[in-house]
Amino acid sequence: MNRFRSSSPWALAGVAVVAAFATVVALRAEKRERAPRDLHPFAELHVPRVPHPVRIDAEDGKKVWESDIGSTGVFKDKNGVGMVPYTEARARWGDGTLYLWLYAGDLDLEGSVRQPDGPVSRDDSFHIELGNAGSVYSIDVSVLGTVADARCDGVVGAPADAKCDSSWQSGAVVAVDRDGTVNRVGDNDEEWIVEMAIPFSSLGIKGASAGTRIPFSVHRCEVGQRGPGACGGFGTGASRGELVLEATSIEGPRLARAQ
Repeated sequence: MNRFRSSSPWALAGVAVVAAFATVVALRAEKRERAPRDLHPFAELHVPRVPHPVRIDAEDGKKVWESDIGSTGVFKDKNGVGMVPYTEARARWGDGTLYLWLYAGDLDLEGSVRQPDGPVSRDDSFHIELGNAGSVYSIDVSVLGTVADARCDGVVGAPADAKCDSSWQSGAVVAVDRDGTVNRVGDNDEEWIVEMAIPFSSLGIKGASAGTRIPFSVHRCEVGQRGPGACGGFGTGASRGELVLEATSIEGPRLARAQ
């Protein structure tokens, strides 16, 4: 007699116990894997694709930026209220590149730092963070078009670790359009706009495609003669920001499904 037949109730019970244990282990492993994302709510920014490269020259009237799709809307302050003066960002992607359009309403354009990787944040500027593989890629761009970039340890939207490498270069191509005169009080300043292109390769992102998710935040504090003023951003509060690359392509203000 074979006392270890598979039909034995004890054998079946043992198999069930092993299976249940394996399921628990798998669920715990899955939970650990998901934990870094599930710790915080996410604010998704769905980014349409552009079928052709965007020329970075900050010229007015580009149809590629007319659609509100891929827009953060007005930046929110720390209380969740829309920032004054009006500030927003728009994003597009394609051809291995992330394109950003940054709008800043401003009655007093202030900027003096022209040295790359200088203290750009003390001027009117935007602060951008993009994440990949445990690194935060930080890019500051000012009203003068000056760029300061670094790679840091940490999580996008959270205080950066002290370990930052300012030798990292984003490879960003930047153009600025200013409606007003920098560093002149009393004239009719109105706004400034940054147009920029960031290669995904500089962020260590290979094969970016529809469905790719990239941790993202963007922030601005208005600067005047008396120092920093109103501040606001996207992905900088309790809900961390995330770019979601879409298959939908954008042709000016009209959308067409990518073939």
